[in-house]
Amino acid sequence: MHVDRWPINGKGRSRTVAYSNLVWTVANATDSQASFEVQVSQSLQMLEAHLKEAGSARTHLLSLQVILTDIANRPAFDDQWQEWIGPNPEQWPQRACFQSGLAPGLQIELIAVAASASASQRSANAGRSKAS
Repeated sequence: MHVDRWPINGKGRSRTVAYSNLVWTVANATDSQASFEVQVSQSLQMLEAHLKEAGSARTHLLSLQVILTDIANRPAFDDQWQEWIGPNPEQWPQRACFQSGLAPGLQIELIAVAASASASQRSANAGRSKAS
C-alpha cells in the first residue's frame, strides 16, 4: 500500500493525502485579516494548487465541505464558487456548507475529496513524504 502525503507546518497532520485514485485536501485563506471575499478567493486558489500538486484538478472534485464562521456569508461564497467551478454540471462535486468556529481570523475552510491519477502515475513532488 502506498500513500502520498504533503506535510503542513503543524505536527500530526498533512494538508493533502493521496491514495490510489483519490486525493483528500484542506485549504483556507493565507491572510486571516482579509475580508471574507478575499479569504474565499485565497482558499479557492490554495485548493486548486493542492489539487494540481497531487495530480488532480477542480474538474475532478468529488466532494467539498465548506466551513464558514458565519453561515450568512453563504451567498457571497456561492457567487465566487459558481464562477470558479464553472457552468458544466458534469464537473460539479457534491457540496455541503455549514457553520463552525475556525482558527482566529479565518472565516472559511474548504475540505475536499477529488479523483486523481493513480499513485503509479503521479509525478514526484518536492516536499512530500511517503508512507507505506
